[in-house]
Amino acid sequence: MESFEIQLLEDRFKIEPLENGLYRIMEGDHKLGVIFQEAGGDQLKWVKWATESELDDDFIQQIGELITEHNML
Repeated sequence: MESFEIQLLEDRFKIEPLENGLYRIMEGDHKLGVIFQEAGGDQLKWVKWATESELDDDFIQQIGELITEHNML
């Protein structure tokens, strides 16, 4: 998959899809972290985004939802 950009409020982030469902989040040349999906409950209705990086949970979920929207196009 190719890299793409998303916008969250006034900030733009470059998303670099990696192997195994991982996504690297970049802000300019700065790597913010890597996020991935964690299925929970009814897997069709609820997906939580997670990270091993030091990123805010709300930020991760918002970025993850934007990635999901992009992938549906």
